[in-house]
Amino acid sequence: MSTRTEADAARTEPRTEFRTEPRDFYAVLGAEPSATVAELRAAFRESVLRHHPDRSGDDALATRRTSVLNRAWGELRDPLRRMHYDRDLERGNAATLDWPLRVDEAPSPARQRRAAARPARTRWHTPEFRSVHGFRIPAGVFLAGPAAQHAWIVANHIDGEDWRDHRERYWLRFAATHYRDRGRTDDWLGSVEKLVELDGTHETLVRAGLRHAYVSAQEYLRGTGFLRGVAVRYAAGSPQRSWVDRELRALLAEYRDARVRRGRPEDRAEAAELLLNYLEALEMPLAFADVRAAITAHLRAGHAGRAAELLERAVAAPITEPARWFSLVQLLTEGGQLDRASALLAEIARGDHPEALNRRRLRADPARRIAAASARLARARSRAGA
Repeated sequence: MSTRTEADAARTEPRTEFRTEPRDFYAVLGAEPSATVAELRAAFRESVLRHHPDRSGDDALATRRTSVLNRAWGELRDPLRRMHYDRDLERGNAATLDWPLRVDEAPSPARQRRAAARPARTRWHTPEFRSVHGFRIPAGVFLAGPAAQHAWIVANHIDGEDWRDHRERYWLRFAATHYRDRGRTDDWLGSVEKLVELDGTHETLVRAGLRHAYVSAQEYLRGTGFLRGVAVRYAAGSPQRSWVDRELRALLAEYRDARVRRGRPEDRAEAAELLLNYLEALEMPLAFADVRAAITAHLRAGHAGRAAELLERAVAAPITEPARWFSLVQLLTEGGQLDRASALLAEIARGDHPEALNRRRLRADPARRIAAASARLARARSRAGA
């Protein structure tokens, strides 16, 4: 049996050497030096798909070209490395890559000459400037780091400017952060609201941090009104609408904790009425915490009649959750209706409301809930007798 020699093996194995031509990194990607980052990325993706081994009849050539494409993109995707490469390109001494050619493909004289040619200058191709947060800043400041970049933007684009005169979304984003960090609450709120009005995307709405801004400024009802206007952008039941509704509920809960549960008795009672009116206008069901805070506020203000009215509304509302039975016992106890509270607790203990004794649905120990309610009732009777 004959054996293959090394020379025979070399002759029969597929050749992996290709003719090549030098191309600058932009020529490799099929883009111009004036291309934006988005255009450059799109050119890279298109080239990778066009030369991918799965789409080529010559796997070795396609693999080599894909490798060269990745090297060019790896250099140009980094802003700092691209800046240095652009400078070298303008001086005519930029690095090139060996682009493999097909057997029947002739070198491109135009591409060879472009490696040493100065690219045409456009508004995008300005190596002496770089883009940071949408602002064009000098390359020297860019190289100095984020702190220097931030200070330069503030000094040259933010200080002395009024957000009402701007509609650029990148400007409003940066200015809103600047105002927030310096405690300029009114400007912070105004710029954020304007940004959300100009940019209707849900992503911008989420990142704007409106609820945090309103809570920090204690502008709860202003925020509720603004978010109500934003909610109409989305269809009922959509994830975006549900997110806005949760933000509204959370903002009103912040208002309840800040204004209904704290302050002078008369102010608390007035705030409680505003809270209830807003919840009704938004068609949001009253939570136990909302009703409890409103009843307590009116009792502290001496409005026993209004407190009793709210309590009756709570008792008449349908029970949808097992824990609500114990909440009603607590409301009746805190509202001074101790006999009704005791009677309802007795019904629960007898099993008249079996869902309230279902440990799984209640997610708690019913016996401990009953004992805690009994202890509250005992303390309330003791205070009433004293």
